[in-house]
Amino acid sequence: MTNYDMDELRRRGEIPNEVEKRREFAKDIIESEKNKKTSSVEIGKEEEPWMAVDIELKDEDFMRIAKEAQKRDITFNKMVNIILKGGIKDAQYKFEHDSKPQLLNEEYNY
Repeated sequence: MTNYDMDELRRRGEIPNEVEKRREFAKDIIESEKNKKTSSVEIGKEEEPWMAVDIELKDEDFMRIAKEAQKRDITFNKMVNIILKGGIKDAQYKFEHDSKPQLLNEEYNY
């Protein structure tokens, strides 16, 4: 069905036809794209650098790590990374602090 009233308004120029609407819409899009600042994205910029390391484990150790990873619902590799990071933190703490125990006495001066 044809809407004769709309056709008549378009002929008079009171309502722009579909082609003109599309052109105006396209102009708006092109202008907004021109005004946008282009930005480049570096892939992997926020990621930490990783290095692949081959390790050999006893079967018992492998199974313990695999079971713990399954309990935590993570991959075996993530579990190994957690273990390594924990070991490094412990080693740093031991290096920064003496292994000799100290006795700390509190003195109250009232």
